[in-house]
Amino acid sequence: MIRLFKVLLLILILTIHNVNCMMLVKPNIKAQQPMVNPLASSNNNNNQSYDKNSKDEISIQKKDTKSMDSMIVQTALPAMMNLAIVPIVTSIETMWIGRMGNALALAGQSAASTAFLTCFYLLSFLPTMLSPMVASLSGAGKHDEVKAKVSETLSLCNIMGFVGMLVLTLKPMWMLQLVLASDAPALEVAIPYLRLRALSLIPSIITATSFAAFRGTLDTKTPLYVCIASSAIKLVLDPFFIFHSGLGAAGATISTLISETVASVINFYLLWKRDLIDINLVTKIPTKKSLLPMLAGGGIMMVRQIAINVCTLASSRASQSIDSTGVSAAAFGILMQIYTIGFVVHVAMQGAAAAIIPTELAKSGVKKARTVANRLFSWSVVTGCALGIIQVSVLPFILKLFTPLEEIQKAIVAPAVVASILHAVNGPRFVGEGEMMGLSSFRDLTLITLGGMAILLGALRTSLGNSVQGIMIAQLMFCSYQTITLVLHYLFVGKLKFPFSREKLN
Repeated sequence: MIRLFKVLLLILILTIHNVNCMMLVKPNIKAQQPMVNPLASSNNNNNQSYDKNSKDEISIQKKDTKSMDSMIVQTALPAMMNLAIVPIVTSIETMWIGRMGNALALAGQSAASTAFLTCFYLLSFLPTMLSPMVASLSGAGKHDEVKAKVSETLSLCNIMGFVGMLVLTLKPMWMLQLVLASDAPALEVAIPYLRLRALSLIPSIITATSFAAFRGTLDTKTPLYVCIASSAIKLVLDPFFIFHSGLGAAGATISTLISETVASVINFYLLWKRDLIDINLVTKIPTKKSLLPMLAGGGIMMVRQIAINVCTLASSRASQSIDSTGVSAAAFGILMQIYTIGFVVHVAMQGAAAAIIPTELAKSGVKKARTVANRLFSWSVVTGCALGIIQVSVLPFILKLFTPLEEIQKAIVAPAVVASILHAVNGPRFVGEGEMMGLSSFRDLTLITLGGMAILLGALRTSLGNSVQGIMIAQLMFCSYQTITLVLHYLFVGKLKFPFSREKLN
């Protein structure tokens, strides 16, 4: 399987290299035209001029490529590090809970975390939309509109976060029943865990909104520094609250609440200090004039987020239903933790695409935006394949860190290979999503996601839903469909579609 990954990576790199050469180096049409009089000195001078122009063009294109790579790295790398910290810290939390030696504790934590994240992502569609809007307005130099948009989004997110917190705290079974059966043994752990975890919903949404605002201005370093500080707090407090608070696995939620609150306060202060928010607008309900456009686009994105949540919940519920011992559910939960560590690279590339492409479109036009998008797709293929190879290579060395139970370790191995292939498939998928988000193609993106949801749910109803490996294969089908359709949309349908006709190329 590792050899297969290496061969696939080599083929993809060679393909990308050739495609980039064709995209970046345009043929010198005039130099290829037959000469009427090859002996004439004037034609020789013209040829020399064409050769010089061609060399100059190639030199400029190489500089542009280096500039694009630098911009992508400066935007995506801090975001990758920021996003990677969260699953690493969560994985360490899972490791501590795994040390309790109780498979049901792991299963309960996994189910409650899935329920919480389902609610969080359902409510955080506005931060997803905020980043490309800020990027477009910032690229056009409209600072006052940026400030108003960030403030109004933050106000609305806080209102929705408060409602979500009440629902999860008072009626945790409303969300848990989407993951667990009503008589599932893991509910004993999942209910108290979710109730306490809900208290950190508002701070988490404030942080997500702040991150989106900073990313829209192509600043991904500030959120990284804040995340490092808050995560350090959680790492220190987790062992104490898990083993010495009397709360067991649910104790981890207290350290999460403290760290998330610290992060939200710092982020809010930095937004205010950099004049990216208006306190008066943040503390008021958005006006009808500003609210309707947000809800119109947000409604479409909410449908998409619901579809993604349905897929996540369906996969998690399928894993919980495989056996009553909690082994399969625990294996699926740990596998998702491992996969998420690399998954953040894709999310960072998505965020970079959603911010850089609309910024370049506003500043330099369609041609430059398309060139940047091409480069992002190239990077995404390489990073996706690299992540897959790394994950399958290190798996034997990290399984014991998550659980000492051999039956859970054995249940993870085969599905982890499929999860590694997912990385290679998801690279272009997330850049495609980021491109569509950045260009506000929300409707088409939602339709593509709904098609993928139908494929996943249909696959889980077959025998694939009876094993962890089958669930991962179903997810691979979902992601493969997404990747193919997103790339086709970019090439032939989207706002940056390629001018394939000879007239337009010339």
